[in-house]
Amino acid sequence: MIIAHKDENGREQSLFKHLINVGNESFNLGKQLDIEYISLLVGLLHDLGKADPLFQDKIKNNKNTSVNHSTAGAKYLYQIYCDIGNKNEDFKSPICQSYTEILMYAIETHHGVFDIGTYNKQVINSIYRRIENYTLNRKYSYNLVRNYANSIIDEYCNKKYKLSIEETFTKGFEEYKNIIEKLELEKSDNPDIDFYYYNHCIIRLILSILKNEDIYDTINAYEKIIDKRTYDENQAIIEYFYQQIEAEYGSYPPPTSDINKVRAIIVDVIRSRYDTDSNGVYKLDLPTGAGKTKLSLLYSLHQMKNNHKNKMIYIAPFLSILEQNAYEYRKTLANDKYILEHHSNVVDNIPFDSEDTDDDNIAAMKEYIKESWDQIVILSTMVQFSNTLFKSLSSNLRRFYNLSNSVIILDEVQSLPDEMTHIFNLMLNFISKVMNSVIILCSATQPSLDHDSINHKIIYGGSNNEDYNLIQLDDRQKQIFDRVEVSLLNDGKESKLTDIYNSVLNNKQKSTLIILNTKKSVMNLYEMFEDAMDDTSNLYYLTTNMCPKHRLDIINEIKDKLNSDIDVIVISTSLIEAGVNLDFRRLYRSYAGFDSIIQAMGRCNREGKYDKGEAYLVNLDKDDEKLGNLKSIENKKNITKKVLDKYDGNFDIEDLNKRYYAKLFSNLDDLDKKVADNKTLLDLLSFNKEIRQSGDMEGINAQALKEASDQFSLIEDKSESVIVYYGESFTLIEELIAAIEEFRGYDGNKEKINEIKILLNKLQPYTISIYNSNDFEDKLVKVDGLDVFGIKILNESNYDEKVGLTEESKLESFMI
Repeated sequence: MIIAHKDENGREQSLFKHLINVGNESFNLGKQLDIEYISLLVGLLHDLGKADPLFQDKIKNNKNTSVNHSTAGAKYLYQIYCDIGNKNEDFKSPICQSYTEILMYAIETHHGVFDIGTYNKQVINSIYRRIENYTLNRKYSYNLVRNYANSIIDEYCNKKYKLSIEETFTKGFEEYKNIIEKLELEKSDNPDIDFYYYNHCIIRLILSILKNEDIYDTINAYEKIIDKRTYDENQAIIEYFYQQIEAEYGSYPPPTSDINKVRAIIVDVIRSRYDTDSNGVYKLDLPTGAGKTKLSLLYSLHQMKNNHKNKMIYIAPFLSILEQNAYEYRKTLANDKYILEHHSNVVDNIPFDSEDTDDDNIAAMKEYIKESWDQIVILSTMVQFSNTLFKSLSSNLRRFYNLSNSVIILDEVQSLPDEMTHIFNLMLNFISKVMNSVIILCSATQPSLDHDSINHKIIYGGSNNEDYNLIQLDDRQKQIFDRVEVSLLNDGKESKLTDIYNSVLNNKQKSTLIILNTKKSVMNLYEMFEDAMDDTSNLYYLTTNMCPKHRLDIINEIKDKLNSDIDVIVISTSLIEAGVNLDFRRLYRSYAGFDSIIQAMGRCNREGKYDKGEAYLVNLDKDDEKLGNLKSIENKKNITKKVLDKYDGNFDIEDLNKRYYAKLFSNLDDLDKKVADNKTLLDLLSFNKEIRQSGDMEGINAQALKEASDQFSLIEDKSESVIVYYGESFTLIEELIAAIEEFRGYDGNKEKINEIKILLNKLQPYTISIYNSNDFEDKLVKVDGLDVFGIKILNESNYDEKVGLTEESKLESFMI
């Protein structure tokens, strides 16, 4: 028997069984997006090289030799393309060659991405070079592999799908042309660049389908260890969630205040849209305090129930927003089992990316533990979302498919770094038009991502030409949310932390929120107050040195005191300025982006208890707030400073917001992320100009997907996730260690893999990010087995119940 997998106990899975399992399941996933034949073809051919006698000798005799098993399937596919082209000139077109390259690349790279266009004394297309090297290597027996495919795989395809392999290829080509048509390149300002960029997106989608099904079948190669939810099970969960959100809205009393009356009008407008909106990109522009969090949940669940969307994915730019809204969602939906809160990578990157893994089954189980976003409700950060879009670790690629047929809420979208504008715009176009998702961009200060100065615009609106603005308030309704009087501390001149300190102490009888840009500044000001106050029970410190659950507990304690009219002083980083339902009478905000300032104002007089709340904007000097490592924040602060230099006491939010974004978008170079050698991520993922200008290159595509992945980071973050001892985590850590000990090694209990994954999900709220974790090695728990998954746990003594991490971070952080 020709086999694909063999475990330590001698159990075997045939190659035929593995290929048809992956092919059929890939077909089923692809069918939801009208790419079933592309997905089937790649699934059937991905491991074709394992039919080579060289691989069979390696796997059956446990030889420690390197065998390329991924290129044979790509070569077989290329020969199909050539054979069809010889029969029909239409298949010799550049568009068909591009299609063929995409499928070849997906097969060749399913164990690790590579750059298509490269340079080594001459320009090389790596897709073809790999086939050339494989063909010239006499140790491989391609003719035997081809005969296996012709006799077994082609025969199965005819029997199951009533199509030959060649006919499957031609059907896939029609699917590819339909994708290109959906993307409306004729409307693009830069159709050539967009075409190549979208090809990279198609590669990512096909690869995501393949990797998900390859890992699933590899884990279940000998026995059913993990299973998928059925469509009916999904719909039952969605129906339950739908009933929960409707029950909550049904419980609200008739509105009496002006704010609540406007909120009720907003709900009515959203109700007129959520059942009929088609796939597309929409805007939800509402003032802070208008109820965007629950509205997005209401809208999503109606879309899921009535338009058959698979899941809701909520993305927040800051952990604080995620934590607060995750708490609200869990409280409303009342079923944690189908909600995933994902903001840190608790498991180290142990890749399922080698053609020479000793035991594919064990490696696949480790990969399965990493989050693939297959729950019904996903709550995550912009960092994890962007990694899903642009990083190429196996776990990132697997998540990508799960963005399809979903409702995706991007909260506070203005927080996206400017240099990501072009690549995000194009990716969101692809997800909405090809992956059949509804995307909602939420903000109180939303930039226009189809502005004339943007070269690669987002395509707003639905596929049925629906209005992309879900709701628009009139001037009277907007005025009701104007609840704050704004002043510049020291008339906008540079201020010190002591100026804030003195201003607060001059009038203690007011609840006060102070938001600064760095953890170091927060700690310094906190210590000033702590040293001066006899009673610090109403003084609070909040930064990301505290785990999410710790911060949430502190925020709830603050909320209780504010509701009881107890005056508190809260000193925090920006984590508190958006999505956190706290209501202070007085606010101090150090200069940052204008969008951040408006979000911070949403924490001041939020419910309109006072005629006007007080907001003081503070131009902190460089000694008291060092932004050296936060270039984007520094740039936005400087733009805000220029806008506020002309401040005349009339704080017109809409006018200042327009002036701010006009200055922000005035430098087009800032809209593309620069990487090494002054390249841009957009170019690496599309045209790859440097390679094309270096000489003639075979083929159509030249994207540098590995280089782009290696260079990509939403923010410069060299941190690692560490689990801390706080609250319930004491028990969860004990259970995790016990489960890992049972799983360890080849003789372990493999059924423990699901338990480990569940426990790691539960421990997400008990993680912090630390920099240069090698410096913390002596402060980590030492237990055999944790290193199997690369899990790090901080010693109990190094986490404080008041300020969190007791060791100073090496690098101040602003955005997580």
